[in-house]
Amino acid sequence: MRFFALLTLLLLTACASTSNIPSSGTGFSLDGCTPFLNCVSSTSSVGLYRVEPIQLSGPLDEPTWDAVKAVATEMPGASLNDSRYGYLDMTFYSDLLGFPDYFEVLVSEDRESLDVRSQSLVGFYDLGVNRRRVERFRHRLVEGGVATARRPDSEVHLVFSDCWAVK
Repeated sequence: MRFFALLTLLLLTACASTSNIPSSGTGFSLDGCTPFLNCVSSTSSVGLYRVEPIQLSGPLDEPTWDAVKAVATEMPGASLNDSRYGYLDMTFYSDLLGFPDYFEVLVSEDRESLDVRSQSLVGFYDLGVNRRRVERFRHRLVEGGVATARRPDSEVHLVFSDCWAVK
C-alpha cells in the first residue's frame, strides 16, 4: 500500500521549476514543459505548451524591472521565491485548495522581451490556469505601459498570407 501511495504521488508531481539556475546573472534559459498538460512556456518548441514571449516597450532597465516585479507580486496567490535583476522565481497558490504553481520570468539576451514559464506542481492537467496566468500577467504589463500588446492572430495571418500571395 505504501508503494502504491508513493508511486501515485510521484506520478502526480512533476519537476516544475527550471533546473540548473546559476546563482547570479541571466545567462541561461527557462526549461520547456514536461509532457503533461499542466505547463506553458515561451521557450517550448511544442505548440501545445507554447506562449509568446512578452515584448517590452523598450529595453529592460531598473525602473522597468521594478514594474515587472511589482505586477507579478501583486497578482492573486503570488509568493516570491527568488528575485534578481532579470529573473523572477515565484509560486502561486490557488484560492480554493492552495495548489502550488511555479512561475518564472527571465529577460532575453537583447533585453527586449521576457520569457515566461508557468507550471502546476501537482497533477497532469491544469484546466488552462497557467496559460491564463501568463496572459493576465502580459495584460497587466501592457496596461502599465511596460509591454506592448501582441498583434491579433488575424494580423499575423494577413502578414503570412501576404508573403505567399501570387501576384
